[in-house]
Amino acid sequence: MESVRLAFICTGNICRSPMAEVAARHLLEEDPLTRGRVTVSSAGTARWHVGEAMDPRARSALDRAGYTGPGSLGAFADRDYLDQQDLVVVMTTEHRREVFSRLTSRHVRVELARDLIGSLRGLDVADPYYGSSEDFDTCLAQLTEVGRCLRTEFRRRWGGESSSAG
Repeated sequence: MESVRLAFICTGNICRSPMAEVAARHLLEEDPLTRGRVTVSSAGTARWHVGEAMDPRARSALDRAGYTGPGSLGAFADRDYLDQQDLVVVMTTEHRREVFSRLTSRHVRVELARDLIGSLRGLDVADPYYGSSEDFDTCLAQLTEVGRCLRTEFRRRWGGESSSAG
């Protein structure tokens, strides 16, 4: 059975990427065709929050949306981590540049998160860190849509036509 290693990348790995990780894992695990086939993690391009839990405002946004699963502790997206992935989803064009500067494996696919949502191609996912709880909710809504698009992509790859859940 084919499996995929999926990583979400932001700057500090305490807001956007852990929210994306938790939402995507939830969406992928609730679907029988993708359940157990995608390993989801997250990391940051900076070492600022290695070993720390996600920002409490990010956790609150996830809780409000019904995503109760845990996120990874803050991690640094170094060459070894990135080279072990199959698909890396970055939040900004700057993150994409950082990832490509570290990546040595030619087999890793790198995507800008909002490129996965057709109508929003080329746009960054805004960092909610200095914003309000509504900014975290808006960010999570975008990341949830990214997760749905990925689930649909994996379903097509593994013989399903579209999402059967959520």
